[in-house]
Amino acid sequence: MALEGEAVSIQTYSPSLMPGLLQSEGYARELLMLGGLDRGSELDQQVAARMSRRDVLTGDGAPQLRAILDEAVLRRPLPNTEAWRAQMKHLEEMTRRRNVTIQVLPFSAGLCELVNTDTWLLRLLDGRTVAWVETGHNGELVEEAAKVERLQVDYDRLRDKALTPRDSAEFLLRLLEELS
Repeated sequence: MALEGEAVSIQTYSPSLMPGLLQSEGYARELLMLGGLDRGSELDQQVAARMSRRDVLTGDGAPQLRAILDEAVLRRPLPNTEAWRAQMKHLEEMTRRRNVTIQVLPFSAGLCELVNTDTWLLRLLDGRTVAWVETGHNGELVEEAAKVERLQVDYDRLRDKALTPRDSAEFLLRLLEELS
């Protein structure tokens, strides 16, 4: 989270879950409960902390965010239909922000790079790029230039297979219409 605040640009790929910076409150709450937090003040605090992470995308000096979402992220709804609708509406609204680009990696792209790894590439003010890779059980900060470059190449290949930002926005609108 500290590196998100320092980044001038953020690139992320998510194969199965909505990235934290794009989560609605309902999505964050459901995800944190699945992670073992019970209803109550601790859950409320964690949801508030997750929501405050989104502040990095607003204001002067906000980083550019490019998020590639696997179609699976968008096809696995929350149990609560209203909370899912709110998440999809929030995501669609984010596509209209100048500093946010969202692309959908459709199922038709087939098996791709980074298939089971949430990946974040953060370009920092000093010009360095670092990566954060995460599986369901742990995460790792990657700073070694050769490893970061390999992740960047894989990310770029994914981006080439994803729908364009315009087609992705239309895809999200269709999904939102299906919920109505």
